[in-house]
Amino acid sequence: MKNIKNFVEEVKVNGYKKIPDFLTSDEAKEIEALTLEAFNLAEESQYHINEEYSKVLSINKEDTKNFSYLNFLNDFFVDPMLEDFIKEYFETEDIEIVKIFLAESSNTGEEVNVLPYKMHFDKTRYLKFIIYLRDVKKGDGGTTFAKKEWNTKLQEELLARDALKEENVVEVYDMSAVDEIIGPAGTCTIFDTNITHKAGQVLGNNKRLVLRIDTRKKV
Repeated sequence: MKNIKNFVEEVKVNGYKKIPDFLTSDEAKEIEALTLEAFNLAEESQYHINEEYSKVLSINKEDTKNFSYLNFLNDFFVDPMLEDFIKEYFETEDIEIVKIFLAESSNTGEEVNVLPYKMHFDKTRYLKFIIYLRDVKKGDGGTTFAKKEWNTKLQEELLARDALKEENVVEVYDMSAVDEIIGPAGTCTIFDTNITHKAGQVLGNNKRLVLRIDTRKKV
């Protein structure tokens, strides 16, 4: 994986950071193949979602030791560079890599305007890493963020008075104020869920495949 230690301050300031070559093309292809094998071998209880247009495996650290087809994910749970980044970001040694999600999404034939496909920010705070295991172009479901100027008064007021819902919808009418993350396989986005964001909906023929790492300060 690419060395990311110099990006901590940028994520703190902007809420997110796109890293085009977090994994090499060959590394992304290898993890793609291992992910597809995991989909085939996983137990039903390991699926967070298992539907026609969406498959999501939910994996914790123990799973990577107990199931051979998930061993390849253990490297992410124990990677010292990731741990150091998370510790520096939250300014504490008391952090955890909670879960890894493997997710494949395809076009349902219908564009929707509901959570998580609406711009929102979360009450429960995580620092997340989303790694594209296939190329993501326009219409392929790129994760979208509001630029820094949108993460100001409304959010700060709600945070200050503890008035947050689990997910808080933010209406962003100016599309020049948003940034959809597209890029080749191996692209990673690091983001704080306090920033206004939305999940990408696949609208074309390609199937999006991502590896997501959820991390946080221990509670």
